Amino acid sequence: MRVRPGAGGASLLKDPGEITLFDIYRAVDVTEEHHLFRIHENCNIHCPVGRNIERVLQAELNDAQSAMEHRLAQTTLEQLIQNFK
Repeated sequence: MRVRPGAGGASLLKDPGEITLFDIYRAVDVTEEHHLFRIHENCNIHCPVGRNIERVLQAELNDAQSAMEHRLAQTTLEQLIQNFK
């Protein structure tokens, strides 16, 4: 995308059929890889749940993020534009 100040100052550098929602998701730097779902960083290590929650959940959350990213990669900007017509 090329952006210039003022009205109508944005234009795509690629065909909308070549741009996926995953491309857009990554371009706006939504999150670091495998960090869409954040786990509390200061869990109580004396608590059995706090001590184990990250290890227990992380694989599931990574799989969920991968599934979402895979789905976004299947939809192009052109497909969304067609839905407006």
